[in-house]
Amino acid sequence: MIRSGYVEDVQDPDALDRRALEILAETAEEGKDDPNWWCRNGYTRMGLGMEAEAIPYFEHVMALIPDDPETQEFWSDVPEAIGQCKAILDFLDHPKAKEKPYFMRRSMVICIQRDTAYRLDIDPFVPRIAAVDGIEGLVCERAWDESVSTVARIKGRFYGEEFDMEIDRVEDFDPSGLRVSTYFNDSDIELVQELHSGYAVDMRFGTDDPSRWFHLQMCIADMAVPDMLVVYDLSACQALSGHLVRRIASSAVPPHPDFAYTIWDEADSRGTDVWLYTRGLQRMGLPDIEIMHSSPKHAVCHRKLIRAVVKYMFWNRHDKASSVPKIDLPVAYMAGGVPLYVRLLPWPEAIKDGSRSAGTPGSLRTRLKRMNSDSCVMFAYPDEQAVAEDVYQPLWMMDDFLDDGHEDDTKFIICEEENTRMHRLAMETFDIVERVARLTPEKVMLRLWLEDDDGELDTLWARLTKYVDRNNFEIRIEDDEHAGEDNGSQLAFIDETDERISTWLIEAGEHCVTPESIYLLDAEPGLKKELGLE
Repeated sequence: MIRSGYVEDVQDPDALDRRALEILAETAEEGKDDPNWWCRNGYTRMGLGMEAEAIPYFEHVMALIPDDPETQEFWSDVPEAIGQCKAILDFLDHPKAKEKPYFMRRSMVICIQRDTAYRLDIDPFVPRIAAVDGIEGLVCERAWDESVSTVARIKGRFYGEEFDMEIDRVEDFDPSGLRVSTYFNDSDIELVQELHSGYAVDMRFGTDDPSRWFHLQMCIADMAVPDMLVVYDLSACQALSGHLVRRIASSAVPPHPDFAYTIWDEADSRGTDVWLYTRGLQRMGLPDIEIMHSSPKHAVCHRKLIRAVVKYMFWNRHDKASSVPKIDLPVAYMAGGVPLYVRLLPWPEAIKDGSRSAGTPGSLRTRLKRMNSDSCVMFAYPDEQAVAEDVYQPLWMMDDFLDDGHEDDTKFIICEEENTRMHRLAMETFDIVERVARLTPEKVMLRLWLEDDDGELDTLWARLTKYVDRNNFEIRIEDDEHAGEDNGSQLAFIDETDERISTWLIEAGEHCVTPESIYLLDAEPGLKKELGLE
């Protein structure tokens, strides 16, 4: 217990505590035998992050007060404060990961229903889960007591890996602090503010294939609440449109890795020192990724770099005996074709000699109560020789190459597995492209695999000018170094394999519809009419 008068002012604690120290110094003679004066000194220093200096003041309080039980009980918060100070000093000297919070160990999503009268019927629900490809040995323990929020506990195997989940009834959920990661139309935005009840799908993932596990949970969420307004993904601290989740659930292709996590940022008081970190990866057996000492003019490139590293981790499983993935290939080619190799370090090792100031984003002090589980900080190798010798340096030493002015000069690598996933999804949804292309081909862009001047395959965007079918079409390459003069380079494809198509994009007013954002056609039905899809 901390008595009134010994706590920091929440509005401007540092300023008040610094002024308090001045006053305490001025009253040192009067207070030298007063335990309250010594206690105030201790808490004030503790509030300013001066734990080592605070401990002697607290210890002197205990030396001044009588040893009877009643007095000792009254001052019982002082030994607690000493323990807190020692724990903080130990953490600062020996930073160590603490137990993961529950929402990082498991994957928790809250599915908010549109129909307030809807109730989940377990009888058809469980067989639908059992019918999912890869599901085996499903066992369901039903909760028969309606006064308990838990509806069912389910265990099973998914492609050989064990999983368990709990389905809970949720009332009056408060989504404060979550980020809106997808598009919501105006009417859905209003409903999100009104509707707060639904079902939670609380699940423990396996570690073999992150995208497949996230896909499974989205499928189960859609089964639990078929007419869904929004999914609150607590593990990634985000809100996903119910239209998106329904599209993900109906697809045979796993969703884009970007839907499974979020990137957050915190800046210092001047806004110049930025800490970037992810949320949502630890539930998949992956470390969250951090970049220390970014800046506003590097944030765009650094976010793309994080996404490139996450895609690599999704498709290249690291040794489970190690908490740190080893990335053997360059994740990007910077201006001038300079390869960028990165090194991931567990945060206790990465920042043990760094700043201890509470004002430095990502410093040790910011990790006393959070972000101190399985995360890795990104470093860079200056060249290939350094990779071989494992001699890395802070990422900010690459700032000249990675500022946002060089964004267009930096090519982030997409691994073969992600290219395959993109192509599969593009082909699964290509009927939309064909319907639009036959009416207005100029609204369609295709990302195609084409040979460059050196005979190497690379992808670039091209606009349709004529369309017969996915194997016979004409394009114009625009705004690219490969394009010729006079409005771009014209190419015709006859009896071409659809393997050449990487992905697609349809321009629809202020929206761009892609295989990943095709849910926009459900969220904004007017787009279907505009594109001639009705």
